Amino acid sequence: MSEAVGTNKGGLLLGLVIGGAVGAITSLLLAPKAGSELREDLSNTYRTFNDKTSQLASAVGQKTQDIVSTVSDKTQDIASVVSEKTQEAASAVSEKTKDIANTISHQASEAVDKAKESKQLVAESLQAVKSNYQNNQH
Repeated sequence: MSEAVGTNKGGLLLGLVIGGAVGAITSLLLAPKAGSELREDLSNTYRTFNDKTSQLASAVGQKTQDIVSTVSDKTQDIASVVSEKTQEAASAVSEKTKDIANTISHQASEAVDKAKESKQLVAESLQAVKSNYQNNQH
């Protein structure tokens, strides 16, 4: 809503300047004056219109520079925040990855230990069965 109002203000100002200039030129052309007076009035009106146009152009240029500066500052601020958040996210992902790797390593080590224990128990059970079988054969 405020953007539309700001745009309309600039258009309204430009319309007023142009309308004023057209009105002034029309009144000079329709006024009963001598040629030299009319040329002088036209020249004065042209200078006034030229000065106002220059002032308007200068104001628009300054406002444009202000907007560009503001946009540049905001863009740098956003880029800085995004960079910081990206680094934080990368750090958090790295930490979580390390935690997961450590957990998997620990669980794998436990699984290997349990497999060794199971192997030992199976070997002992087989030895006991073999001994039992041999004792029963004699």
